[in-house]
Amino acid sequence: MHPVAKRQRLEVLIGILGFFTVMAFVAAVVEVFRGDPGVTPALVLLGCLVLSGLAITARKRMR
Repeated sequence: MHPVAKRQRLEVLIGILGFFTVMAFVAAVVEVFRGDPGVTPALVLLGCLVLSGLAITARKRMR
């Protein structure tokens, strides 16, 4: 696979993960303000943050 194509795919993955991270953050904040905070939205947010961080780290190593 060509390095440029690999970098582009990784950047698309970062964009998708970023979108879902923002949505998970919004869901977690809404749960807190409703007065019914749950563990599930927080864990989903944590998972999204970890995956986003790993993808960004992989992109930095690729340069």
